[in-house]
Amino acid sequence: MRSGFLLALMITLVFAGGYLYNLAQAVCPVPISYRIGVLDDRFGLSEDEAKVAVAEAAEVWESATGQNLFTYDDTASFAVNFIFDERQAFLNEEGNFRDRLEAAENINEALTETHATLLEDYNALKTAYANKVDSYEANLRAYNQTVHQYNQEGGAPPEKFAELEEEKETLDKERQSLNSMAAQLNDMVDKINDIGDRGNALITNYNENVGEFNERIGDKREFTQGDYQEGRINIYTYQDERELQTVLIHEFGHALSLDHVEGEESFMYFLIGGQPADMMLSEFDLTEFNRVCGSMNLWDKIVYRLTTN
Repeated sequence: MRSGFLLALMITLVFAGGYLYNLAQAVCPVPISYRIGVLDDRFGLSEDEAKVAVAEAAEVWESATGQNLFTYDDTASFAVNFIFDERQAFLNEEGNFRDRLEAAENINEALTETHATLLEDYNALKTAYANKVDSYEANLRAYNQTVHQYNQEGGAPPEKFAELEEEKETLDKERQSLNSMAAQLNDMVDKINDIGDRGNALITNYNENVGEFNERIGDKREFTQGDYQEGRINIYTYQDERELQTVLIHEFGHALSLDHVEGEESFMYFLIGGQPADMMLSEFDLTEFNRVCGSMNLWDKIVYRLTTN
């Protein structure tokens, strides 16, 4: 009976010990052996180039901490994968996209200039039309008064009648000219409105495209270019070598069991875009690393793991 109890106790302790050991190891499982896994050739990246990029990202952590954290091993189960998706296809077309945005800007500028010129011409013609209307109406009133006066006197003398007829023809020509100017003004209004509508539609489309562009490859956005899953890092998209390095450094941090930290310049910050070009970890990054992977003893690791699950 006693031997059975001891055996059960030993088995319990062995399993408990193994469980606690795994908990401690899971906090910061270093060194991590990794390999290059899936490498879609549409990235235009050779396997050697991928190895160099991943090694340089690993070196950022190792140089800053002075520890051996990552080791390349062709047989490792941990893989760094380059999985091509629609975002990378978008980036590959970025040059054409930028050209389209620039063309839209140029068209909008041309429309704006045309709109401004038309509006200036319209205002000038409108002023001239108003002045001419005032002059025509004044001349018409004078003509009607003269005709009315002669009608009360029994009619105009022959020589005055001829003058009145000439004046009437002049007034008719002025009226026809005014009608032509009014039609021209209406036509200009239609053109101005049409250009305004085209400009508004172009601006709306441009803003939508810029919004899409900024969402996909803008300055600061969430780390969605890659992710860390148990036993692998997946890279889905990057626009240049610097962004690839930034994403790899961030995901290596998650592989070390680090959480997001404060500070836009931190590589473990939840947004990408503010990290420094010299690839130097921030104090927040290092504090988080030391909290998880630093001088924490075995028991502290176990307590940490138990209290954070």
